Amino acid sequence: MRGILLALLLLPSAAQASPKASTEITDRYGRPLRLYTGAAAYCEPLALDEISPWLVLATVAAEDKRFFSHPGVDFLSVARAFWQNSSSGRTVSGASTITQQLARAMEPRRRNVWGKLSEMFAALRLEASSTKEDILRDYFNSVPYGPRITGAGAAARAYFGVPARDLSPAQAALLAGLPKSPVNYDPWRHPAAAAARQRLVLRRMLDLGLMNEEGYRQALAEKLSFREKEVHFDAPQFSDYVLKRAAAGGRVATTLDLRVQEYAEAALRNHLAAIGPAHNINNGALLVLDNATGGVLAWVGSDDFFDAGNAGQVDGVTALRQPGSALKPFLYALALSRGASASDIIDDEPLYAAGGHAPLNYDKTYHGRVRLREALACSYNVPAVRTAQRTGVAAFLAKLRDFGFASLDRDAAYYGEGLALGNGEVTMLELANAYAALARGGVWLPVRVLSGETGAPARRAIGRAEAYIITDILSDNTARSPAFGENSAFDLPFPMAAKTGTTKDYKDNWAVGYTPEWTVAVWVGNFDGRPMRRVSGITGAAPVLKETALELKRLYGSTPFRRPPGIRTVRVCPASGLPPSPFCPSTMEEIYPAGRLPAGSCAEHRAPSAPVPAAAGAPRVKYPGEGDVFRVDPQTPLAAQAIFFRTDATGDVVWTVDGRELAERGQRAAWPLAEGRHRVYFTVERGGRPLRSPGVSFVVVK
Repeated sequence: MRGILLALLLLPSAAQASPKASTEITDRYGRPLRLYTGAAAYCEPLALDEISPWLVLATVAAEDKRFFSHPGVDFLSVARAFWQNSSSGRTVSGASTITQQLARAMEPRRRNVWGKLSEMFAALRLEASSTKEDILRDYFNSVPYGPRITGAGAAARAYFGVPARDLSPAQAALLAGLPKSPVNYDPWRHPAAAAARQRLVLRRMLDLGLMNEEGYRQALAEKLSFREKEVHFDAPQFSDYVLKRAAAGGRVATTLDLRVQEYAEAALRNHLAAIGPAHNINNGALLVLDNATGGVLAWVGSDDFFDAGNAGQVDGVTALRQPGSALKPFLYALALSRGASASDIIDDEPLYAAGGHAPLNYDKTYHGRVRLREALACSYNVPAVRTAQRTGVAAFLAKLRDFGFASLDRDAAYYGEGLALGNGEVTMLELANAYAALARGGVWLPVRVLSGETGAPARRAIGRAEAYIITDILSDNTARSPAFGENSAFDLPFPMAAKTGTTKDYKDNWAVGYTPEWTVAVWVGNFDGRPMRRVSGITGAAPVLKETALELKRLYGSTPFRRPPGIRTVRVCPASGLPPSPFCPSTMEEIYPAGRLPAGSCAEHRAPSAPVPAAAGAPRVKYPGEGDVFRVDPQTPLAAQAIFFRTDATGDVVWTVDGRELAERGQRAAWPLAEGRHRVYFTVERGGRPLRSPGVSFVVVK
């Protein structure tokens, strides 16, 4: 017998597989977002010195009082159990040591005599090849403490919300009693049974001299407070994204701020509930970046992750969508880098682009000669296409890739001039990070999701001067008011640069805004590609951006955009974009790089001359042109469609259409569309008498 036992002891120990730690994703402040356990249970492996000594003593008292003296099997306990079980005719006592329980956890065996013998032999081999400290460590990391809870580290956090090293004697006694029957002593489901088992363990500790009378009384008197059984499921798409990039196992700290995440989710959910049914909008996504580091502060992949009917598990942050006009700032940044200025005049008149495509503005009309600042701020389409023609689509595509748009992986011929209007597909992650580069003065950084993560090196995507001028335009509420109104969702009580984007088929609706500190991108639409009903970026996505921006201002603050060195302010004529002549009726300020200040003077305005008859030299209608034909959009209410008459004449301009004087006066006046042939002219006072312009005839058809 001794020879057999010696042979067993000399056999190599069974391989001790280290328990696989669960992966817990947390936000930047350690608040749990999601726990990934896979098919196994929640586990948090620890070193022995990370476990409270009270748990060691309580476990020895509860499971194996001769643990430190037996060779892996307690033969005295085996004999006692055999006698008791034989006398009663049933199993009334067990004799498994801590080492045997560890062997069972490592390799489950059948519950019969042969299984028990195999377990004992495995325990003997473990003791022969390991120290008692190693066995305790592996035991505390391997045995179950409840349904889907493995190990003392996971149990301490799950039941009490504390690290295992901080367990009190009362808490340690309760945990030590669980491995005997984790289901029956589950403190959440069976608190009375768990408490009774805890009292038994404390009594054994006292009887074995492992605690004194005073400690025993204090432990009995301690009222244990259990955490509610928690299932964390915050930022699910973000957590999935992180899991693919983080080392599996243990706690993974991220850059996300759960406060911002929860507020952004609520802002999106509330807005979609308010406007979604009327406009056929069923989903949305939102991303917030910390500009200084590129870290993600909030990542809302969809309105409701569990809404299978609206593809809630799709991640709108990484999905490919057309950005619409949201790409225009990068086009104009390229133009500025090639010598253009914010005061340059661009024709917003009918244009036939390559392939016979005729771009049309969102308001279905043209605005004549507009400054680059106004063209970008109001997001006019025709000037953007003209600018793309000047810069070249290939150069624009290359610049977009400088800003991180890796999804635009086709050649320039594939996209054509429509790239200026956002016909390529990009991700929200790329779009938000490109705007963050503008906020940093033209420097692109990779997006970070892990705390302490380092990625690709920073690179300059555009010059500081160009980035600042684009930012100044996007934060100019006066410049965008002709298209969006003075009190749009972008009119905030602090400076914020912002841009919308709407695809022509109303499948995608964007709003992106940034301050020096943070960037927010919002998308609303339908993941299945169904079009929305007549909703633009300023009404669909921008209100969510506004609500999120206000909360970010409260949590993270916001400072004004700092003008870089070398930017100069010059007064120019709004009509020509050049320094004013003595005869310009008004002037405005514009900003320029110091090396590219405007030269010359305005030639639009000359010395006043004596009044002349209308037929000889009256001011003229600039828009519409003689013989223009306008078509009523059948998908838009007629009351929302208008022509904007324009003239360069100054003074009290009075418009007359078909013999009826309009109430609206000035260089620009709106006239609601009406089917038929029409004639328009205006009168303006010169030299104390009215001067009438030549009339212009145009047609409106359905």
